[in-house]
Amino acid sequence: MIDNFSFIDEMNFLIIFLPLMIVSIAMHRGAGVHWSLILRDLGVPMGLIIAFLSFLGMLTNMSDPDALGSATSYLLLAVIYGGILASIGYFWSFRSIELIDVPERSVDVKWSALAVATITILSAVIYYSWEAFGLIGFIEDVPFLVFTASALLALLICNRKNMLQALSQSFLLSAMINVVIGIIYYYHEEIGVGIAIGLLGIVYALTAYICLYFLSFKLGDPKKLDAPLMNWHWLEVSGFLIFMFLAPVSLAEFASNMTDDEKEEKLELRIQELERKLDLLSQQTTQ
Repeated sequence: MIDNFSFIDEMNFLIIFLPLMIVSIAMHRGAGVHWSLILRDLGVPMGLIIAFLSFLGMLTNMSDPDALGSATSYLLLAVIYGGILASIGYFWSFRSIELIDVPERSVDVKWSALAVATITILSAVIYYSWEAFGLIGFIEDVPFLVFTASALLALLICNRKNMLQALSQSFLLSAMINVVIGIIYYYHEEIGVGIAIGLLGIVYALTAYICLYFLSFKLGDPKKLDAPLMNWHWLEVSGFLIFMFLAPVSLAEFASNMTDDEKEEKLELRIQELERKLDLLSQQTTQ
């Protein structure tokens, strides 16, 4: 029942909020970037990353299929928290719009600030992946190959002037392709593999996009990435994935099938054991 559901999850909020606060401080001190820009541009990507990693962790360690629906509702809180932080940053920018802007000169941006920001985000993603399902589960061949191929293709075709924008779009493209590949696996009854490909494909792309966002302050113009618009695109891709994979009916069926398969396997093993005993008994009686 919704009456018993709490919209407060301290762990999900802290794993999103703390890295963004560290990044905001580092970018303000080393690049002169206002904290509201960091929240506006990175709140949604961080919320999506944590939500999808949480779901993969839950799917890996699932023991009670009946609790799957309610657990999923808690994981989606990460998307809400990221959206709230992004909204705060977006609306705050209207409060003092003349004071809130990206640095005009890239030479004023310190590499140390970009390094701290990048390491903070990567550390948060790696740590949460390790806590949720282990680092081995974080590595999936198909989404990584699609992500790498898309990025290389963008680098080979685009010119140097538009490299950052091309890479940004290639990350979004790789996420879309991985979601479609995941659906293909899903319809071939490889449901777990399909979900992992779709989710990790978006996680890889979002993590790379955040790192590229930091790099754009030094090597280009962050405004050209159009982070607010990109956030809408990330939400569209993620919404499609949630609709296709994380719908409660589909998850319930998947969990029920997993339970039935386990019971069937145990029953088959039991039957094989009984058949062996009958064979032994028949051999003893003939002797």
